[in-house]
Amino acid sequence: AFNFPAWGLAEKAASALLAGMPVLSKPATSSAMVAHRVMEIIVEKKVLPEGALSLLVGAPRDLPALLGAQDVLAFTGSGDTGMRIRALPNVIRESVRVNVEADSLNAAVLGPDAAPGGDMYETFLKDVLRDMTQKAGQKCTAIRRVLVPEAHAATVRDDLAEGLKAVRVGNPALEDTRMGPLASGSQLADVREGVARLGAEGKPAFGSAAPFGGKGFFISPVLMEFAKGALAASVHAREVFGPVASLLPYSGKGAEAAAIVARGNGGLVSSVYSEDTAFLEEVVAGIAPYHGRLFLGHPKIEMSPGPGTVLPQLVHGGPGRAGGGEELGGVRGLAFYMQRVALEGSRPVIQKLIGVQPS
Repeated sequence: AFNFPAWGLAEKAASALLAGMPVLSKPATSSAMVAHRVMEIIVEKKVLPEGALSLLVGAPRDLPALLGAQDVLAFTGSGDTGMRIRALPNVIRESVRVNVEADSLNAAVLGPDAAPGGDMYETFLKDVLRDMTQKAGQKCTAIRRVLVPEAHAATVRDDLAEGLKAVRVGNPALEDTRMGPLASGSQLADVREGVARLGAEGKPAFGSAAPFGGKGFFISPVLMEFAKGALAASVHAREVFGPVASLLPYSGKGAEAAAIVARGNGGLVSSVYSEDTAFLEEVVAGIAPYHGRLFLGHPKIEMSPGPGTVLPQLVHGGPGRAGGGEELGGVRGLAFYMQRVALEGSRPVIQKLIGVQPS
């Protein structure tokens, strides 16, 4: 994935190497120089045994077609590319293990009890603003859909707009810059097209996809506003991979919020902000089958990195649109790179094989 040339390499390689598998990493072209520098450091410091980790910067050409039954492919990228990988004849014929981490319309749900001005409300605002703008929204875990009770929709809109107004966009090397550019010209064009598509049903509450900052692939943060969250078909159809989120009002009922979130057809992570246990139970039960991870926001954990940060102890992946994969999750993450085998036979023989002394 172009957006995580260092972390993406390390995240996949760590589990594979710990499972005893050598790794060949293929970074995205637009950010391959960063991955190459990471590899240089690993080689210089002799962190790993020679040959344990290799880097392919050029085009893979027919390499995927050479995968066999003893190979594993872990891919992060678009759902379309993931589908093409899974459809390769040799992948089907050899039952090659493939893990796909793809698109995700992650949601943040504000509960009706989290009134403006309260600690829970402020925690919600902070998480949404951070995940909209961190890495210019180029994160698979960034918040794309913001569900708010109709009674608070106008206040949330104004508060988010005020927060986005304070985000200085520019050269990341400058101390006062809070959001840098998109990764490439094609990425900028894709985000602009996505904002235009959202504009067919909604309206901008802050920012636009207009040219920004002269030279470079810069764009303003964009907050889109919709009259009814349940009716906003374009919001639930395709991810806009940039600093773009959509404000979706709902009635304040947990069942409706869960139904709207579920329209994303599977995601990596969504977050809920409420202290109402009944509301939390209804929303969590309703959206858990559609996600790999749920983040329950609370002022007591306001110093946490929020829903947009993937911790190695937790599962990273999700069903449906998100690719149907699972990575990390502590020791569980190693299982994808190993084969579980049941040994059946005489107890003394098996004890000798596995190094257990007879009792």
